[in-house]
Amino acid sequence: MINNLKVLIVIPSRLGGFRFPDKALKKINGKEMLLWVWESAIKSKYADKVVVATPDQKIKHFCLQNKMSVILTRKNHIRGTLRVHEAFLKSMPEADIIINLQGDEPCVRSTSIDLAIRKLSKNKKIAAVNLFNEISYQEADKDKNEVKVVTNKKNEALYFSRNALPAIWLGDKRFLCKKEICVMPMWKWSLNKYAKLKQTPYEIIESVDMMRFIENDYKILMVKCKENIKSVDCKKDLIIAEKILKNRNS
Repeated sequence: MINNLKVLIVIPSRLGGFRFPDKALKKINGKEMLLWVWESAIKSKYADKVVVATPDQKIKHFCLQNKMSVILTRKNHIRGTLRVHEAFLKSMPEADIIINLQGDEPCVRSTSIDLAIRKLSKNKKIAAVNLFNEISYQEADKDKNEVKVVTNKKNEALYFSRNALPAIWLGDKRFLCKKEICVMPMWKWSLNKYAKLKQTPYEIIESVDMMRFIENDYKILMVKCKENIKSVDCKKDLIIAEKILKNRNS
């Protein structure tokens, strides 16, 4: 709880991803990726409850074996945020703040989760908060799995893309790009609104959940995360995540 606001963290996780099937249960330094995410979530000092949301019996069984709260959701959700919404309604509908913490973010620490929660709790006018890292243009251009974002002067998201943003064609070639980290606290009102809105054109083109908010004129505050974070989108990302987590524990 924060400022008398009840907080729920939902970790959407499934096995059917086309880029890296079964990645949720792949081991990183001897521990399943989903378990890394779970252990960071339960260390949040603001979370009243943490739950995994999955359509897969295999993940449900893994969660129960490891004493992790889990909700079995519909299989046909188009977006992870919709899976989060279903889990929210089934597990803690009284929550004021709901965090969509993607199950492929094993490098996210509880301190980063709490940073995002604090930022949202201070502003009821924005729909969501989203963390980001700064990376080079070369890195942004190389990895099409990572979602990039451009912002306005208030650090509000303007557009998300799998391509490098902004363009390097003109101007200073040494600028840094912003890479989305999938820690996304939302208000109850904004999550409910998201679930009622139809898919939007750029949401579909980019395959990015948060574009639905932007295309409907809802504000997303981007918050810089200082620690090095790497999401796991494909097999080679496991190696990078292993190095990051190993260095933290050394």
